[in-house]
Amino acid sequence: LTCRGWINSLSTIGKSTGAGAFMLFISLFFSVCAVLMIVMLLKVHRIYRSTGASFDKAKQEFSTGVMRNETVQGVASNAAQGAVKGMASQYGSNNKY
Repeated sequence: LTCRGWINSLSTIGKSTGAGAFMLFISLFFSVCAVLMIVMLLKVHRIYRSTGASFDKAKQEFSTGVMRNETVQGVASNAAQGAVKGMASQYGSNNKY
C-alpha cells in the first residue's frame, strides 16, 4: 500500500509541485511507520521466544488463570444471559420481515 503513495506522489509532482511534495512527505512517514511496526513486531517476537513461551503454555495459563477468576466467570455469565435474552425477545415478538 505504501508503494501507491510513492507512485502517486511522484506522478503528482509533475502536475503540482506543492501537492506532490506534500504527498511525498506523507508517503515518507507512512513508510517509516511501516518499518517501525515491523521492527517492533520482531522485538516482541524475540522477547516472547526468549521467555520460553509457547501457544500451549499461553492456553494453559489462560484456562487456569483467567477462566477460574470469579469476576471473569460472572461477567461471561451475564454476557451470555443478556445475549440469550436479547435473541429470545427478538424472535418472540412476532415481528415479520
